[in-house]
Amino acid sequence: MNDLTLTHLTYAGSSLPDAQVAFSPSFTLICGDSNTGKSFIVDSIDYMLGGHITPAIPHSDGYSQILLGLLLPDGSPLTLVRAPGSNNVHVHEADLRGLVHAAPDMVLYARRTKNRRDVSHYLLDRLGLADAYIRTNEAGNTEHLRLADLTHLAVVTDERMVDQTPPSQRVRGNAAKTAARSVMKLVLTGEDEPPASKVPNAAQRRIQKSKIALLDQLVIDLSVKQTTQESEGQLRARQARLAAALETVTASLREATERQSRIAAERTKHTEAEEGLAVRLGEVRDLLGRFDILRQQYESDLARLDMVGEAGNLLGYFRAGRCVFCGAEPEHQEPAHDNHETTHLHEAVTAETSKTQALLADLRLTIADLEEQRDDLLHQQERMRARGAELDRTILMIEEQLLPAKGELDQILAERSDIERNLEVLARIGELDEHRAELVAAGAMPTKRADSLIPGRTVRVFESVLQRILERWHVPGTEHAGYDPYSGDVRAGGQARAEHGRGMQALLRSAFSAALAEYCIDRRLPHLGFLVLDSPLVTYGQLRDEDEARLAPEVNDSFYRHFLDSPGQTIIVENTPPPPDVVEQAHVVMFRRTGTGNGRRGFFPARPGVV
Repeated sequence: MNDLTLTHLTYAGSSLPDAQVAFSPSFTLICGDSNTGKSFIVDSIDYMLGGHITPAIPHSDGYSQILLGLLLPDGSPLTLVRAPGSNNVHVHEADLRGLVHAAPDMVLYARRTKNRRDVSHYLLDRLGLADAYIRTNEAGNTEHLRLADLTHLAVVTDERMVDQTPPSQRVRGNAAKTAARSVMKLVLTGEDEPPASKVPNAAQRRIQKSKIALLDQLVIDLSVKQTTQESEGQLRARQARLAAALETVTASLREATERQSRIAAERTKHTEAEEGLAVRLGEVRDLLGRFDILRQQYESDLARLDMVGEAGNLLGYFRAGRCVFCGAEPEHQEPAHDNHETTHLHEAVTAETSKTQALLADLRLTIADLEEQRDDLLHQQERMRARGAELDRTILMIEEQLLPAKGELDQILAERSDIERNLEVLARIGELDEHRAELVAAGAMPTKRADSLIPGRTVRVFESVLQRILERWHVPGTEHAGYDPYSGDVRAGGQARAEHGRGMQALLRSAFSAALAEYCIDRRLPHLGFLVLDSPLVTYGQLRDEDEARLAPEVNDSFYRHFLDSPGQTIIVENTPPPPDVVEQAHVVMFRRTGTGNGRRGFFPARPGVV
């Protein structure tokens, strides 16, 4: 799609100073005092593009020519020249900015004619839309698109700004709704209507009606499954927020779970160490028991040896010398005499006692060492049990900490599943709407549902642009903003535009045209390429009714800042001044009722001899 760019508006007259305002190709703001000709500029632009009402104020008396400069899509200049009240428009393929005396390159009619030698056909032809058709009634009749069908969407005069007519309609009345829907289909999809000769006959329409009725019922059945009234854009935004929350909760759970796993692994190793310690302690205790029995045996043996020694001593069995039995001296005793045996017995008892005492001493040392090991193992076991209890408490504490996070995770997953189900339902409804739109575009005349001609998916994308603009402007009470393709009206805050106060109506009207311009220009869809808004803020800022929200300062500033980076060309006429940063970046023209102070005297300069 090609775009037009406004370069200037000039009023010229013989012996009169030119009244002129130049427009920036991006953002121009004309502001200042009331009654200085600001709205007159917008009315003049509308008039030069084929309007029927001649703009008139006392200061315009004597001016015989109105010049509107444009740049065509190929970048070449064009000047439209029209006299106030005339039906002829002179076309000059040049940039003229003063009283014109040269012959025009062509002469066109301002109003539509059958031979199509009019401004509407000429400009639409330069935009590539000369052969576009729109539907004019429910019977399927069509006619060529007119420039006025696009002008009222791009040039919003102060009357249109607060008019009760839906923003998509050029004039009031039910008869205009079909044409308005057809134009909106063209600008939102790039598809025009088939000529009337291609409209199906009555029998074909009855078949298509049945198909549409079935599609309508399917849409109703699917709509019942929706658990929210949010649009696809709002669901996507909530899904993105949930994804961020899910990532945060998952990271927290992952960290706690990893910590729990580390502590559980440590607890397992600790348990294995405890079991090993218990085994070692059992072995030491078993050895101590056995060694204690051996000690008792050694002590018993020593007691018996002592008893044998005592008995031998008493009976003299262990004394060397004369035999106690026969009285023989040792030298007279035979080699095999009992004395040798008793002497040997004494020596054996003594040796065995010494040996047993040595073994008992070694055994006691070993027992003492084992008892020391046992005590050390018992201390280790006590410490390990305390550490094990501490690890168990830590694991339990982590489990308690994980419970809320797991609950939050379950809630997020449940909400995400609900969003995904709603998105699936919306996607299916969008597919059915597209199929329905194809049937409607083919000429079917549904009885239960007015012709939308616009796929539901396309409407939702446009609504997301509208909602984003209202949010950027910080306009309160405009949540769930949307566009109704059947009535042609916009809604916000649960109310249709007509149900809001006049100030909010103006803002919603401005947001609709701004969203339409952004949507079409970004996607190279049919649009004039420029946007002209007259007094979008003044009504909202002046009203003080109890049911009318007052204009917050951030609305005024955010409104102006939005158009610094909006696509296409924007011209705004307003009383309220912009913030300093907008003044620095935009082309700002200040009007004053007098020639003093900042800015220029209104649109029309003072005439010679008039102060």
